[in-house]
Amino acid sequence: MNRRVLIGAIAAATALAVVPKRARANPKKIRPPGALKPGAFEQACIGCFRCAEVCPTNCIRFPSTLSLEQALPFVDTADKACVLCMKCTQVCPTDALVPLKADPDVIAKEVRMGVPVLTRSKCLPWNGQGICRLCYQVCPYPEAAVELVGPQKAPLFHAEACVGCGLCEEACPELAQAIKIEPFGSEAAQPKPIPGRPGLKRPSEVNG
Repeated sequence: MNRRVLIGAIAAATALAVVPKRARANPKKIRPPGALKPGAFEQACIGCFRCAEVCPTNCIRFPSTLSLEQALPFVDTADKACVLCMKCTQVCPTDALVPLKADPDVIAKEVRMGVPVLTRSKCLPWNGQGICRLCYQVCPYPEAAVELVGPQKAPLFHAEACVGCGLCEEACPELAQAIKIEPFGSEAAQPKPIPGRPGLKRPSEVNG
């Protein structure tokens, strides 16, 4: 095998090794609103940082170590919530984030960043240690994504109507930290069996 053929073979093997890694980038991240489905998003995103630059709350982050596999934006709801301004979707040059209007109806229909997971044992109304309605008050879709139930007015989340913005997680008192937005596909976001009701599952709560 001559040198030119050998170099070509090495280059092809390198390309094949790199591209699948990008396609298999860690799906257990909360992606910005309008993100394409896993696989398509990783292929379309070029890591240009424009989405992070226009984010008014700085909730869009990039990993500190950059590589083809890691230079992808994610939303850190544990630190800052997304205010659903949709600016990031409007500056994306590759449509890895599909352009969306900052219209509540459009957002409710098109945006699904993650799933709210509630740990009842930490939630003040559920564990009887206090009164708190902050998650309900900050939710952009009260009654649809979260409602207050029972005499204690405790939150009950409906994952199918939640956009995953993280405002509830941000508002949850530090004393409790009962709410966590989990990315789709993560183990914590999987439906949990409802005690005493075999076959029925609650998709957005951990009854710990």
